[in-house]
Amino acid sequence: MSIIHEDIRKWLSSSGVLYRVGKPVRYIGRELNSTIKDFHCKLRVLLAFPDTYEVGMSHLGLKLLYRELNGNSAIFAERTYLPWIDMIEEMKRSNIPLFSLETLSPARDFHVIGITLQYELVYTNVLALLDLAGIPILRKNRSDEPLVIGGGPCASNPEPMSDFFDAFVIGDGEVVMQSICEIVKENINMLVSGNREELLEIISSLQGVYVPALSKRKVVKSVISSISDLEIDRRPVVPFMKVVHDRSIIEVMRGCNRGCRFCQAGMLYRPVRERSPEGILESVEEILHNTGYEEVSLLSLSTMDYSRIEELTDRIMPILELQKVALSLPSSRIDAFGVQVASKIASIRKTGLTFAPEAGTQRLRNVINKNVTERDLLDSARVARENGWQRLKLYFMMGLPTETDEDIEAIVKLGRKVKAIGFKELSISVALFIPKPHTPFQFARQIDEKEARRKAEMLRTICGRGIQLKVHNSSSSKIEGVLSRGDRSLGEAIYEAYKMGAIFDEWEEQFNPVIWEKAFSATGIEPEIYSRGYGLSEELPWEVVDTGVSKTYLIDEYLRAMKEKTTPDCRWNGCTGCCVCQTLQVSNRVYRV
Repeated sequence: MSIIHEDIRKWLSSSGVLYRVGKPVRYIGRELNSTIKDFHCKLRVLLAFPDTYEVGMSHLGLKLLYRELNGNSAIFAERTYLPWIDMIEEMKRSNIPLFSLETLSPARDFHVIGITLQYELVYTNVLALLDLAGIPILRKNRSDEPLVIGGGPCASNPEPMSDFFDAFVIGDGEVVMQSICEIVKENINMLVSGNREELLEIISSLQGVYVPALSKRKVVKSVISSISDLEIDRRPVVPFMKVVHDRSIIEVMRGCNRGCRFCQAGMLYRPVRERSPEGILESVEEILHNTGYEEVSLLSLSTMDYSRIEELTDRIMPILELQKVALSLPSSRIDAFGVQVASKIASIRKTGLTFAPEAGTQRLRNVINKNVTERDLLDSARVARENGWQRLKLYFMMGLPTETDEDIEAIVKLGRKVKAIGFKELSISVALFIPKPHTPFQFARQIDEKEARRKAEMLRTICGRGIQLKVHNSSSSKIEGVLSRGDRSLGEAIYEAYKMGAIFDEWEEQFNPVIWEKAFSATGIEPEIYSRGYGLSEELPWEVVDTGVSKTYLIDEYLRAMKEKTTPDCRWNGCTGCCVCQTLQVSNRVYRV
């Protein structure tokens, strides 16, 4: 007899498993505002996040899809997350498959499983999730199982994971997933009879859908012209436990045109589309009433660039102050205006402020198109200190194109100048630069581990006391870089790494570089091929995806970087020629005063 949801419910309630695993509330469901429907005669969609509950419950994209799909009376969308290792072992021991949180139904009982790919180091987690669900890991071995669909930023290079997904959603997923579900619902007999090839052929006609089994057709990303047309979720699911971002989240803007040449999100989510301030304000009180959260976050890639951010915060703060609710903005602009806004919203409790100059010298900041000067940073730091901030964090990268030892030394020198302004605590976080697809730096090389360790040691040697320094793990960055710019031949290596025990690689204590070295060796993969960089005229693995930003523009930006020339933000200085508006028939949408 196959496992059903009542078997799972009984196992959870009477086997004692919840007393044997850590953080058992990850697995019980029934949270405030979760959606429960009669799933009979409805299309069933399982939204899966290939990481732990507390990470996945902090991800806005999954929440948006959950709300949008459940707004359709013919669809029942549920959630699942990858159980932690202790729970996976318990489930395997008792032959319990991966299940949903809403109805405790086995994953195989769904028609569609949507898996978000937020970062490359979760790729083996995806295989673990499918394996635990009892779904063949390789798409070629599936017949009447659910359609497995991937999405998220990593889907912009779908090739490394193409052996495992039936289809990928490229771009804004809210509308595309609705269309996919309608097609599956109308052709459900194709799925249950195992005729998935014909069903996938129909789905592939949608803009923003890439089907790996079909011949390589260029797929243009899906884009929503106005996010004001998408309702804000006024009844978000409230977890029983503390999650990574334990607050109510409102998306105020999608996209960023600042043009940092290393930033994939800035290229993938163009153009900028702001939500109307009225829509944001109307939702705040209702969200607080329906959740009880003690913090509201206004989310975007660069919230301080929202054109009416000062007016918006001025109007929101009185609402929040009445209920003793904090307001947070996830990014701080390096100028006096940014600090003043940050100081205003943190007038009750100033915890810490974060700036991201990214590079230590002006020359290198010009290379990466970070249009910020040292004076901007120091002036902003002084204003912050005068406004009562005691702690400051600075983000930098190392291994950037054209970087020299002088640029590395300048990171610490700049940090010392900031510390001298009088901060009680200053921390510097340094990440290893990883060239990403669809960016001007997609052509650049990634420095090897030996060079990364040398640069890290330089930083530690000259940093001295008074500054907290953290340098990112170069071994995991190497794997991330390979997976990021890889092609379809990497699928075998990913599968091999999973079989050797690679799981939760994004957790530093779980990552084991030896496994990946063995997996690459066993499958004949030379990682250096992917880290060497690419020629400007080479055909790139991810060019099956058209984000709307032209390759000509990316090449021009790369060449401008080599000449240390900057490019302005098109919102305020006119078109810079990226072609996204012409290709996608959509334009910047801002609510200027």
